[in-house]
Formats: sequence, structure tokens, C-alpha cells
Amino acid sequence: GLTEVVNFRASLNNFRGNIPKEIGRWTRLQNLWFADNEITGTIPREVGNLVDMNAFLFYKNKIAGTIPDEIGNLDKLTWIDMEDNQIVGTIPQSFYSNLDLEEVIFKNNSLSGTISDRVGDLSKLATFWASFNQLSGEIPTTFGECLKLEELELQNNVLTGSLPEEFGNMESAEFLSIESNQLTGTIPPRIFGQNIPGLRILYLNGNELSGPVPENYGQSPRLKDLWMNDNVLTGMLPIIAEGEFLFLEELLINNNEMTGEVDDSLCLIRNDTIPGGNLGVFHADCQPPTGGGAPQIVCSCCTACFV
Repeated sequence: GLTEVVNFRASLNNFRGNIPKEIGRWTRLQNLWFADNEITGTIPREVGNLVDMNAFLFYKNKIAGTIPDEIGNLDKLTWIDMEDNQIVGTIPQSFYSNLDLEEVIFKNNSLSGTISDRVGDLSKLATFWASFNQLSGEIPTTFGECLKLEELELQNNVLTGSLPEEFGNMESAEFLSIESNQLTGTIPPRIFGQNIPGLRILYLNGNELSGPVPENYGQSPRLKDLWMNDNVLTGMLPIIAEGEFLFLEELLINNNEMTGEVDDSLCLIRNDTIPGGNLGVFHADCQPPTGGGAPQIVCSCCTACFV
């Protein structure tokens, strides 16, 4: 029968019904792909028998229920993608036993509970997307031990606590999206600078972050988008040195408690100046209040002003 199957790829069809528990007999299976179908039901515990599996992709279905503890038996698993389903419950502790994991995508389900400190054991991890769920608790500082992590998506959850200073250890990070949570405290300076040389996207908006923007924020050499809007940040943007923010295209600081005047060093990197830079989207609270009076921020080069 099908017990000798090594690769089963059935994505992008119109398959319906449940995942049969008999799939646990396919013990030679290495790749199980049935993404983008109409599959319902739950993930059977028998999946834990597929100890040779490298990739388990079932995104864009209607699978519900919880992630079974037996998922932790898949110690050769490198890639799991369950985006756009109806998975509930917590991420089981056993999941973090799969030490070969490189790509983990939980995005757009209804997962709750916390992210375990054991995420730091996943030393090969390159992608961790857990956005658009109901995850709570603090962001584990052990993410800082994931030195190969390139993309971290945690936006649109109910995460609390502060931004871990240990993020500054993630030397391979390119994309960090922590927006739309309930984070408090200040922005750690170690998120910026040469210690994360490839960082291109940093979304911190929609939290409750406070205090000033770190003085070294301009020292991220490849930063393209920096969104810090919709927090309770204070002070004013620090002056940037010549040669900083060479690639910056979007800078959002609107809807904060910041006051003062934007320094000319930022205006000089606008994309409509000579020699100029790449900054084309610059939002701040530079619109005077409707009842009259001065705006919170004086900005001669912002592209959009808010009250």
C-alpha cells in the first residue's frame, strides 16, 4: 500500500474531509504537503509516528483542535507551516524538542498561552511566525540565543512585558515585527547598531512603549522601515550622523507623546532633496490641534502630520 510513500504533495487542490489517523502508518514519509485545500478535523496524534518527516505543510485549510504532544517526536522536522487554520490551545512543550527546526509558521490561528523559553534551544531556527494569534505572557529572552533567526513575527497577539534586550544578540535578524501587542518599557538600544547588521524591517508600533528613542537608532546600517508610531514615546528623535540611515524609506513616530523639533539631519535624508536619501514616508505629530495652538512636533520635512 502507501506505507512506502516518501513524499506526499497534494497542495492547491479541493480536497475535503479529515486527516486520517492511518497516516501514522506512512513511517517512511519525509514530506507531507496538503496546503491550500478544504481539509477539516484535527491533527491526529498518529502524526507523531512519522519520525523521518522533514516538512509538514498544511497551511490554508480549516483544521481545528490543538497541536498534539506527539508533534515532539519529529526530530528530523525542519519546516512546519500551519498558517491560516483554526488551531487552538497552546504550543506544547514537546514541540521545542524538534531541534532541527528551521522554519516555524503558526500565523493566523487562535493559539493561546505563552511562547516557551525553550525556543532558545532551536539553534537552527531561521523563521518564526506566530502573528495573529492570542499568545500572551512575555517574549522569551531566549530568542537571543537563536543566532540564525532571520524573521520573527509576533504581531497582533496580547504579549506583555518589555522588549528583550537580548534581541540585540540575534545577529542574523532581518525582519522583526512586534507590533500591536501590549508591550511596555523602553526600546533597548541593542536592537540598533552593527550587532544586527542585516536588520531591514523593525515594526514596534501599536504597543505601550515609553521613554526616548535610543540615541544610536541611526546606526542600523541596512534599516529600511522603522515604525514606532502609536506608543507613548517621549522626547524627540536624536540627531543622526552623516552616513546613517542610508537605506531608510519609512519612519513613523506619530501618535506618541514626543515633542520638539525634528533635526535637519533627518530632513537631509528625504528622497526629494539633493543629494538626499531614500526617506519617502515620514509621519509625525506635526499638525496643530483643532482648537488652535502649536503642534507637538515641528517638522519641515514630514510627509504626513497628525494631531
